[in-house]
Amino acid sequence: NVVENGVAKGESGEGELRWHTDHGFMETPVGLSMLLAREVPASGGDTSFANMYRAYEELPEGLRARIEGRSIKHQASHSSTGQRRPGYQDIASDDPRELPGPLHPIVRVHPETGRKALYLGRRFGSYVPPLSLEESEALLDELWDHATRPTLAWTQKWQVGDLIVWDNRCTMHRRESFAGQGRRRMHRLMTRGERPIQVS
Repeated sequence: NVVENGVAKGESGEGELRWHTDHGFMETPVGLSMLLAREVPASGGDTSFANMYRAYEELPEGLRARIEGRSIKHQASHSSTGQRRPGYQDIASDDPRELPGPLHPIVRVHPETGRKALYLGRRFGSYVPPLSLEESEALLDELWDHATRPTLAWTQKWQVGDLIVWDNRCTMHRRESFAGQGRRRMHRLMTRGERPIQVS
């Protein structure tokens, strides 16, 4: 959230970043992400992580049956702050069916562990074809409510020098708002991933 001479030096501001998976909007999403804390605010800005292995394993049977073999469109036009990304300024619609983005399986197989995990990306702009918009929204709301339960999450309260590494193929994460609490400067590194594997 650092601003120098009226120019923002970062990309994520100081508001809340809702539950998401890094770069799910790409055809080949990233694998691991790492954050190194250089400056932290007096309070707020904590990062929570949700276990998508357990989210899949604890799915109610009825919900599991409804997502079997389905994919989800991960919209590419908006960032985690809700702003349009460069190259998407001319999009007139916010209808998830019309927003650009790749299709990925809702349940993916981790390429190293072989375990199944929910792979949801980001809630805004997501769509499950070929459902109606109302059916898709209801299904996605149910999945997000299930996957982001506090019992599946762990929270990092940052201190300067902390380094956290996580696997986007089997986690989601969110950031608390820290508006007005001071500077927050993090260094991020992401590793190359692979196209999500569909559950057969």
